Amino acid sequence: MFTLRAAVMWTVNDFPAYAMVSGWSTKGYMACPVCKEDVTSGWHAGKVCYLGHRRWLPWDHEWREKDKEFDGNTERRLRPREWSGDEILEQLNRLDFAPFGKTVSRTRPSTHLNWTHKPMFFELPYWSKLKLRHNLDVMHVEKNVFDTLVGTILDIEGKTKDTIKARLDLERMGIRSHAC
Repeated sequence: MFTLRAAVMWTVNDFPAYAMVSGWSTKGYMACPVCKEDVTSGWHAGKVCYLGHRRWLPWDHEWREKDKEFDGNTERRLRPREWSGDEILEQLNRLDFAPFGKTVSRTRPSTHLNWTHKPMFFELPYWSKLKLRHNLDVMHVEKNVFDTLVGTILDIEGKTKDTIKARLDLERMGIRSHAC
């Protein structure tokens, strides 16, 4: 006779499901689960887009200096700080979430940042100690990137991201000088 023990090491899911299992909303201006409140976001072609990815590059990388090729700015910021599981758990414990189920008001206080609920995984005694708690499913990410690229390159109606709205937004942001 023996005692069988099991542990959840991490979750693997697509980005929308990430919001449900992690407790961090993946919609809106603060949707980046890594950057948290230090995210750089803006409005582009009718959708929220996320900027400032060059800050993840090494400090001396040549792309940090290129401004015309990107958003017109030289990237001087450091990468966002990495939150430990204990820090996240401490932050979640300070927040007062509405009970599960239907509630009168769905608006979250600004003190909640982008947290929607405390994930049940933090009830596991070891969860806050894990270095990597959630993984994105590569298959879904690959498919979405592939579909977007092919739709844009082949100019498939309804699948392309190259619209007049997108071009005007790029011009307004100073990334492209003319919308043609």
